[in-house]
Amino acid sequence: MYADKDYIIKLRRELHKVPELTFELPKTLAIVRRELEEMGIPYTEKYGISSIVATLNEGVGNKTIAIRADMDALPIQEEADLEFASTHPGKMHACGHDCHTAMLLGTARKLKEMEKDIKCCVKFFFQASEEGPSGAKRMCESGAMEGVDTVIACHVTSVLPAGKVAINKTYSNAGCRSFVIDLYGKSSHVATPQKGVDAIAMAVRVYSDIQLMRARELDPTEPLVIGIGQFHGGTASNIVCDHVTINGTIRTATDEVNDYIAKRIKEIAEGVAADMGGSAEVVFKPFNPAVRNNHAVADAIIEAAGNVVGKENTLEKDSNMGSEDFAYFMKHAPGAMFHIGVHPEGCPVIPLHNGKLVVDESGLDVAPNIFIQFILDQMEK
Repeated sequence: MYADKDYIIKLRRELHKVPELTFELPKTLAIVRRELEEMGIPYTEKYGISSIVATLNEGVGNKTIAIRADMDALPIQEEADLEFASTHPGKMHACGHDCHTAMLLGTARKLKEMEKDIKCCVKFFFQASEEGPSGAKRMCESGAMEGVDTVIACHVTSVLPAGKVAINKTYSNAGCRSFVIDLYGKSSHVATPQKGVDAIAMAVRVYSDIQLMRARELDPTEPLVIGIGQFHGGTASNIVCDHVTINGTIRTATDEVNDYIAKRIKEIAEGVAADMGGSAEVVFKPFNPAVRNNHAVADAIIEAAGNVVGKENTLEKDSNMGSEDFAYFMKHAPGAMFHIGVHPEGCPVIPLHNGKLVVDESGLDVAPNIFIQFILDQMEK
């Protein structure tokens, strides 16, 4: 039942050379189409934008299991010296989505060979734009999850060595919402501050009040981050600033806490600005929900992983505050995401989203084999 590791590695290297961003994936999509056509697996591109849904065993059995892989890369210059390094300057598969796509194609190829033994329908989601405006959200909005009973996915991790699997049964990834606050005052010479409205002073109060809100209105044991990453304003040392922009992000373990913080940030910004004689505009960017694995699906993955790599190599994953738009699929059906190690033995740990990232490819068949075992275990339940 084992997936072809050499096939997966070869495909991963081909994909790694042509990283593409968000929904602009012509070369990546061409590779996926080519492989699915050679396998004889039908597919459609009607769901979302620049995404492909392939289907094996349409109408077979009473269950449909979907497996998702994301395809997009990052706007990062590759620094690793590889024979198959990125040929697109300023773009790199620094989050392992080349691995995810190759692993899902490897899964589809093996399941096609086993087609007569598979007693359910399997859908393969090749999703665009996990790193940008959510491709998962667009796939769900256009009906990709209709009829799906269970959805699963895998993500590589550079923290664990090859052959190790990790999964979290509480929250795996945080919900994420970015925001922009524009504060408007009135310009004047600093020698006559009474004639102006200082937007920098407004921004300082807004920043402080947001931190106070976090300290006094929210449970101190609740995992969350309110980060201010950009703070821009002013034109000269002797002019009262009339405009400041604050950019930040909210990361939380629950969507309810995320919604509360967003509401309070808007109230704080508008209240402070009004109190000081200015005005505020608060804009929130699209929201990724938290990834909270379904316990039953997570248990089934743990069982499948134990059969593939052994219970001793199936670990509990720490929660983290990074976001993952796989959560949108789990709004429509029970699901779970697990992680596989790709850290090269004897090398320093390089985090994902880093131009120096190098992947140990020796374990890239682990996820496909877990996917296959999961389907064999769950297809008639």
